[in-house]
Amino acid sequence: MERIAATPLPYIYVVHLRTFLLLYLFLWNLQGIDSHGWASIPALLAASWALLGIEAAAVECEQPFQLHSNHLPLGKMCVVVAKNVAQTIKTVGCIQ
Repeated sequence: MERIAATPLPYIYVVHLRTFLLLYLFLWNLQGIDSHGWASIPALLAASWALLGIEAAAVECEQPFQLHSNHLPLGKMCVVVAKNVAQTIKTVGCIQ
């Protein structure tokens, strides 16, 4: 499990993704304002915010086992599994 948690995405992949996402959003906003005028700014900002949110969620999913409130509670899961295994062993009678 530590191997998975300690393996980040390659740096060049992250840089490439962020660079082209920001470039795309910048050019998309320029084109939208040119085509539809200043009234298109709220819709463009909402769509840009949504796409940047997806990228932020991908960053959070890259390290799912940290000790933050929005990460997986791996320690609690391990305690529950250990208790269940101990109960099963006692029930089956493998340990006296």
